[in-house]
Amino acid sequence: MMPVDWLTHSLRGYVSSPWVEITLAVASIICGGIVGSERQRHDKPAGLRTLILVCLGSTVFTMISFAFTSTTGDSGRVAAQIVTGIGFLGAGAILHSGNSVSGMTTAAAIWLTASIGMTVGAGYPASGLGLSLLARVVLAGVLRWEVRRLGGMASTSVELALDEDHGKTWIRLERIREEFQVTEQLHVQKESSGQIVRMRLDLQLPRRHLREFLDQVAALPAVKEIREVNPQ
Repeated sequence: MMPVDWLTHSLRGYVSSPWVEITLAVASIICGGIVGSERQRHDKPAGLRTLILVCLGSTVFTMISFAFTSTTGDSGRVAAQIVTGIGFLGAGAILHSGNSVSGMTTAAAIWLTASIGMTVGAGYPASGLGLSLLARVVLAGVLRWEVRRLGGMASTSVELALDEDHGKTWIRLERIREEFQVTEQLHVQKESSGQIVRMRLDLQLPRRHLREFLDQVAALPAVKEIREVNPQ
């Protein structure tokens, strides 16, 4: 076979143990880091360390499954249990707040990262790396395309009355702004009255994201009043 055949064939046929396991484990950490760094940049619950561990764990379980034979166990059951177990971890990343549900993309990223780890553990590090880069492109690029091309844009102004709570409210509000990537479109004017701050937000977002954004802002404990004006 050609020297580059390991790119399309299992690495197990080219590297002996224990170096194949070490190589696959390192490749798994790199793949998890590629996906996790994007989630970490947006301050998601499942960030860099979590997705690295998810990818590495899936790789290790898959490698262990290769030690099973027909007389000692069924390697397919290990893969099935990885899929089942990762579902519980992904469910923990999904948050429900009133009519708003957040964390679906993070849960899907956990699920996908586990599948990448299984691919690497099966002996295909090049495929795992390619999948990681593809996942990174989807996470970083599709949202921008979705905002510009799908759903239609909606403009509105929102008047808020909120308690600053010693600066904690601004941190929570900034986190929501970053999640919906509305930093450049968001203009804040505030007028203090006692401990309650009144402010006006001018927004331009896809209609679906606008509803989700307003739901999350309204769910903040420090928000005393929210009123949408001039919706389009």
